[in-house]
Order: sequence, then C-alpha cells, then structure tokens
Amino acid sequence: MIQPQLSFDGDPNGPVYERWREQFCRQVANVDFVPVGEGRVHRTIAPAILPRVRLSASFGTPMSFVSLGTNDELIITMSPNSPLSGAMGQRPLEIAAGDITIGDPSIKGARVTQIEHGNFQTALLPRKALLRVCPNAEDLIAQSIPGASPIASMFLRYYDLAHAYARELAPAELDAVSQHLFDLSVLMIGARGDVAEEARTRGLAAARLETLKADILAQLDSPALSLSVLSAAHRVSPRTIQLLFEQAGITYSGFVLEQRLLRAERLLRNPAMRTCKIIEIAHLAGFHDVSYFHRVFRRRFRQTPDDVRKLAGDAG
Repeated sequence: MIQPQLSFDGDPNGPVYERWREQFCRQVANVDFVPVGEGRVHRTIAPAILPRVRLSASFGTPMSFVSLGTNDELIITMSPNSPLSGAMGQRPLEIAAGDITIGDPSIKGARVTQIEHGNFQTALLPRKALLRVCPNAEDLIAQSIPGASPIASMFLRYYDLAHAYARELAPAELDAVSQHLFDLSVLMIGARGDVAEEARTRGLAAARLETLKADILAQLDSPALSLSVLSAAHRVSPRTIQLLFEQAGITYSGFVLEQRLLRAERLLRNPAMRTCKIIEIAHLAGFHDVSYFHRVFRRRFRQTPDDVRKLAGDAG
C-alpha cells in the first residue's frame, strides 16, 4: 500500500499538486485544499490519532479547507497566528488569530480559510459522543471561543502536549490523554452539571498537572522557577499547584528536585559534557547552591558527582 504524502511544496498549477490534492486531501483527509492567492504553495501536515480524538497540526501558506461533506464528526479548529474566515453552510465564520471555533465537516462546501502564512490545527471529535455530554455543541458552530479564556488556554496547551508526544505513549497512556483532551473540549464548549464536574475532576486536573510538569521541565535550569511564577503563568493559586502534585502522590518541590537531579546525572554521564566543571553541571541542572547540590546528589544516587562522571568515563 502506498503511504499518502503528508506535505507539499511547489507550484499549485499542475499535475503534481492535483495528484496530491486528490490522493491525500480528498481521499484521505476528506477535505479539499484550495490555495489562496498566487505563487508557490507550502503545506506540512502532522496527524496524531488518539482513541477518542483525531488531531492534525499543519503549517504553510494561506489555504482554504473545503469539506466534501463525508465526515460526521465535529471539528475544533484554531490558528495561533492567522485569522480564519469562511462559512459553515449559512453561518459566516470570522475568527481572530489565537481564538477557536467549531466546524461541521458534514456540510458539503463548508469552508475555513487560513488567511495568513502560519499554523492550522484541528481536533476531530465524535459528534454523538460530544452531543451526549454537551447538547449545545452545535450551537457554537462557526462561533468564536476566546483562546485567552482559562479553559481554552488549558485546552491549547494540552493539545500541543498530546500532539507532540502521542507517538511515544503506551496504549493505556494514550487512552488517558485522549479522555483528558475530550474532557477539556467538553468544558471549553460549555458542559454543565454532573458532566462538567466529572470532566473537571478527571480531565482538567490531569491536563493541568501535565502542562505544569512540561512548563517546569522547560525552565528547570532557571533560578527564577518558583511556585509564584508558575501560579501567575497558569492563572491558578500556588496552593492549587501543590494540591495537584499531592493528589498524584508527589510534592511540587519533590518533583522539581528529582527532575534536576536526573538532569544532572544525565549531564555527568554525557561524554560531550566531560570538560565542564561540576559547578557548571550543577547550574545547568538548576542548582545554584553547589554545596546543596553535592549533598542531595549523594543522598539520591549514593555516589558523588565526581564518582558518577568517573564511572561513566571508565565504562566508555
């Protein structure tokens, strides 16, 4: 079986583009890709298939995405850096960059246009399952959902995490991530009552914890990393952050310390870092008190940093 080509870069006026448009866009994606404006077309597409949600993140030149009307899912659509325009049947669609909307690909000719060069991201959700827990979902088709709202911001952060790591997850982990993303979708669209409470308890807490962890890892070496910094960035109280970690069986400070120690050990074993002094390794791992670093490292690994580096060198 020939695998579909997930990207195109070239002249849209000719058989090569038409072949890609037919074999991938129409037959696989069930969407027609219509170039906007003149000149060269560039489009890269990275799908991620989860148990309950299908994600697709693409990047490229301005493009209209026109439904063939063969898909009964509902589709959450967003672009962080381009306005979107179009129509869902009789409903006009005008969405600012960074905001979110819901599309209906069951409508033949439904169209969303990415106006500027940039990203175009979607999450396809099963219509029946979504309407069962969120009966008002179809009312939001072609409407704007502010991307800066707390729940939409959380959805966007978790979308990026799920898309980035979907290929690396075990089936059980993938199932959990899929459920969490579905729960966030339900909350963002506006579920109420018991459904909303269940989604908050199950999906929102887990998604928030994972985005906090990712944020911590991204600034692990920074002396500015603190509960107050995370609290401001994620718009939750410091105590909420502590409770999220405690509910997972760890503490915030314990998680940060463990990740810094693991990073330090990896750096000490890395042949490329052999010329770095121990104090430099400590700083790269986020330890700015070297005596404290030596003490906690020895307690965690039962070896000194020098011992770990020497053993790694001997093994090499």
